[in-house]
Amino acid sequence: MKTLLIVALIVTGALAVGQGKMMPSYSDFDTNGNGQVTQNEFEQTQQKRMTAQAEAGRMMRNVGNAPAFGDIDTNKDGNIDKQEFQTHQVANRGNRGGGQGRNR
Repeated sequence: MKTLLIVALIVTGALAVGQGKMMPSYSDFDTNGNGQVTQNEFEQTQQKRMTAQAEAGRMMRNVGNAPAFGDIDTNKDGNIDKQEFQTHQVANRGNRGGGQGRNR
């Protein structure tokens, strides 16, 4: 029984670490640290992440379902603030791979 519990904890921890790497943080996108993510910052960061995944030999499933800037900029002010980003992350956490698509 103890062995099963230990294995479950290890697997759960590994999954959590793996998900943390796959799900970017706000600071990953806010490259100049000003508290706002512009469309240019968003697209450059998204491209860098996809390039890194490809170079690492990871499968790039559902790339076409990656969220577009406009999917996250819900108040349509031309920037993504931390609250908009977090709201989108929470809404899509259980829906990895079934994103909202690209609506520009």
